[in-house]
Amino acid sequence: MSGARAAVVGARAVVACPSLPLPPVSGGRKRTLRLVEALDRAGAVPHVLALAGEPEQIAAMRERGWKAEVHPHPPAGSARKLIQRARQDVVGEPEPHHRVMASRIAALAPGAAIVQLEEAWLEQYVPDAAAASGPLVIASPHNADAEMLRGFAASATDPREALRLRVRARRLEQTERRAVRGAHLTVTVSDHDDAYFRGLGARDTVLVPNGVDDELFDLDPRSGEPGRVLFFGAYHWAPNRDGLIRFLREGWGRVTEQHPAAQLRIVGSGPLDAVREAAGPLRNVEVAGLVDDIVAEIAAAAVVIVPVWTGGGTRIKVLEAMAAARPIVGTAVGVERIGFVDGSHGAVREEPAALADATVDLLRKPERGLMQGIAAREAVRGHSWRTLAAPLEDRYREALRARGRREAIR
Repeated sequence: MSGARAAVVGARAVVACPSLPLPPVSGGRKRTLRLVEALDRAGAVPHVLALAGEPEQIAAMRERGWKAEVHPHPPAGSARKLIQRARQDVVGEPEPHHRVMASRIAALAPGAAIVQLEEAWLEQYVPDAAAASGPLVIASPHNADAEMLRGFAASATDPREALRLRVRARRLEQTERRAVRGAHLTVTVSDHDDAYFRGLGARDTVLVPNGVDDELFDLDPRSGEPGRVLFFGAYHWAPNRDGLIRFLREGWGRVTEQHPAAQLRIVGSGPLDAVREAAGPLRNVEVAGLVDDIVAEIAAAAVVIVPVWTGGGTRIKVLEAMAAARPIVGTAVGVERIGFVDGSHGAVREEPAALADATVDLLRKPERGLMQGIAAREAVRGHSWRTLAAPLEDRYREALRARGRREAIR
């Protein structure tokens, strides 16, 4: 047992999140996992509450010495829908209120040194955690969600959909404001998001940008297979799914017309029926879905594409591709807030046809892609998760020491 852990033995850190983060098959789960690992290094005993998870995931968490509970949303009956509609109108909660989750957070908080609530769906329970005296209550938004939804509303072509998104954005902003004002600390992802949440009244913030795993820096820049193009991400996230479908319909055929040997491999978790339908009539497209080894997929790629036109924040997949020394072809939204430079780390294009042409150019000129990939790796050299999480890890240790002092007085 480390000295840090021995000094605060048994100190619980409660983390509530949408899904158990092992295995980290999406950017959100990976970020949550790396923050839970930082809690572990700081000396806490993580106790993770999730809305979704399977028995094998619980077992994987317990193998690490962590506690794990899964509390799915109960079926939405008519009475529950009426109650939720009232809560949305009065309180502004964006997601159905989960009585069991709220009660578990409230029950565990008094005995915890830290309570951390991940993403907007769980941040709505900050008041339940903050009602207890003692724990450091942390809001951990992965995006400025309300701002992002307002952007979706502005680009929606259906007036009813635009109205729905604006209403949802208003509710999300209420949740965000209540969460960051009620929490002692807000963990932010970028300078932009940090300013956004401070503007909503965050009491204190610590910046932990999205990072990359160290093993990606060890990949051979020349290991990519000629002609292999990769898209990877989570497809429950509409910007990924919709952007990829648009590129399939309007861009990929142009790639294979100019470079018949090009092959597109699509990997990641989530619903893929619409992606498969769009890929059906196209040549050289493989929809692999969830894979066991994403690092091997990145290693095999000659070019990584990021055709994403909506969304916000920083995309972990872009950082990972850069760390792996892979050139990227993406939209400005896809590569934003990372320091990606058009022409140095790959190409930034806005239309599917232009994305296709830039992809073909890199496939035909592998030496250019190699140089751009190496430059991309150097640009994110300092973005390892452990380095970026260090300031938050220090805050965790402070909270654990404060808990220890309170226990000693008792």
